[in-house]
Amino acid sequence: MCLAKAYSNKQDNEPVLQDIAYMRLHDGQVELETLLGKEKVIQGRVVEVNFATSKIFLEQYLTDGSV
Repeated sequence: MCLAKAYSNKQDNEPVLQDIAYMRLHDGQVELETLLGKEKVIQGRVVEVNFATSKIFLEQYLTDGSV
């Protein structure tokens, strides 16, 4: 089984979270949860999901809500 990895942008080599089994988009944030229950909330949006490589690319918002 190959679970997803989330990256803050396409240039990052290091994922912000891996082994992602669940993702929810809610009110300008991306809620991620791993298979083992570790949770991470990112203020931002999903830019791209590549199902072939199991990669999720995110765009994080600054603290004022801008990109």
